[in-house]
Amino acid sequence: MANKSKTKILRNILFFILGILIIFVIIFYIGIGEVVEVFMRTNLLYFTIAFFIYILTLTALVARWKYLIRIIGFDAKFKNLFLLILMGQFVNNITPSMKGGSEPFRAYYLSKLEDIPYHITFSTVVVERLLDSIIFLLLTSVVIFYFLINGIMYAKIFILAWFLILCLTVLSIYIIMHKRLAFKIVLKIAKLISKFSSKTFDEEKINKSIEEFQNSLLFFKGRKKELVVCGILSLLWWVLDILRVYVIFVSISYFASFFVIAATYLISLLVGMLPTLPGGLGASDTVMIATYSVLNVPSSIAAVGTLLDRFISYWLATLMGAMALKIIKAKIDKEKKE
Repeated sequence: MANKSKTKILRNILFFILGILIIFVIIFYIGIGEVVEVFMRTNLLYFTIAFFIYILTLTALVARWKYLIRIIGFDAKFKNLFLLILMGQFVNNITPSMKGGSEPFRAYYLSKLEDIPYHITFSTVVVERLLDSIIFLLLTSVVIFYFLINGIMYAKIFILAWFLILCLTVLSIYIIMHKRLAFKIVLKIAKLISKFSSKTFDEEKINKSIEEFQNSLLFFKGRKKELVVCGILSLLWWVLDILRVYVIFVSISYFASFFVIAATYLISLLVGMLPTLPGGLGASDTVMIATYSVLNVPSSIAAVGTLLDRFISYWLATLMGAMALKIIKAKIDKEKKE
């Protein structure tokens, strides 16, 4: 197990290096001098505002999660939820996909911090994920339609990526809501884990956990008004996320239309959500810079805007998330001792 863990860490390090090399190649291709010139004129005030918008984005996610937990009859401290959201950003950034992958971890640590049953916490993060997927697919469909009617290249590739994410979303919902299928998949995963560890799994407990989880999800089905509020909060955080990128470009004195920023941001996420490098590092940046260029944004501006945004949403988010994870673990250890 130790060798397997070391191999995984080494693989992730190599992927990080590869992602950074891709970014350096792009900068070199555009022109280091041009990129540095644009970078040096960054307005620190606007850049700081962009960072605080990022914090507001996280706050919107916390508010939505807290509301979902209340719907199902529990409560959680705002501070704990904020730490968990930060931790989630860290997990998203070190796994081969953007904006996803952290849900099981957040659910697990929430159940430990707030003493809420795991099937409850997991059902809330699944509902979050579904809401995000629905809104994201709707927003990106508008952008792809715009690309198609304007004859923008790569539109067909984006349609393929969009369709793939739609299929994965539908498949996930199908598996979640079909007890037998969910049980078979979870049981196979449990048996696979058992081969590499001394841990054993009780089939009856697994079956019961799945049933409890599905009952929790069905509880949300009859709460349409509450889910509309959650949907509005979901839309709010998407808008704030795009606004952050817009302010980043304002900080380098480039005033692109809000639609251009939104379209590029959404398309880069569309690619970044597919399993590539950790956090979409390299792949997402390449798509962002290329899409900005297609939409008539100068390459040097596109490169600096992308790098500044990734500094906040990737590097700072990863650092803060790692710190949050340490705090969470320390809190859980402290509660165990007490």
